[in-house]
Amino acid sequence: MDGDDRRSDDGDLVAIMARLADGDEAAVVTLYERYGGPIAAAVQRVARQRRHAVDRDDLDGMVFEVCFEIASVAGAWSPDGGALPWVWARHRVANVVDRVLGQWADPLDDQQLAQIARRDSATTAPTSPASVDTALGDVLARLVPSLESARLLAEALDHERISGRDRELLLEYAFEKHSGNTSPAATVAPVFGMKEASVRQAARRARQRVLRLAARDERFAPLADLPLLA
Repeated sequence: MDGDDRRSDDGDLVAIMARLADGDEAAVVTLYERYGGPIAAAVQRVARQRRHAVDRDDLDGMVFEVCFEIASVAGAWSPDGGALPWVWARHRVANVVDRVLGQWADPLDDQQLAQIARRDSATTAPTSPASVDTALGDVLARLVPSLESARLLAEALDHERISGRDRELLLEYAFEKHSGNTSPAATVAPVFGMKEASVRQAARRARQRVLRLAARDERFAPLADLPLLA
């Protein structure tokens, strides 16, 4: 099935989702038959993230199970959101895969960024604020070749044309926030020569742009689960 490029406003898909929302169990089979291809692709993406290969029999079973999962939440889905059902319900897709393959985690979190940044700073002479503010961005760049979530995040930042300053600001703000800093903007603002309110707004805009991309493009869907963007 070649439904990978179908949009959330596809009339057939909207009709099927409406049937599912009304409790029409036969629509589960219809969803499987007409959209099994892109759903299978979503399942395989999750499996690759878990570093597992899925054989054909397991894949068919997982796709069918995902269809039932989508049916269970069909009433909450809307084509106006712009996300395909299996992208919108990405957590359900991941849960199905994890039930078959077992739990797995390889998140890009702030501790990973910080540990590398601290290791680097321990062997580097003190720097000015102007050079410090690039540290976490450099760390992200070094993680790209070896960590899928870092590569995907870097690609998303490029896709959304988020400026270099806002990338650094997002990383610094997220690190401070998830390190337990109750006023991350107050810490980050002097580094960038900005007001605290401006830091909060810039970080929120950058984060929301990446999350919107994750919602509308299933290839970037795993980014929605990153602690960095929580």
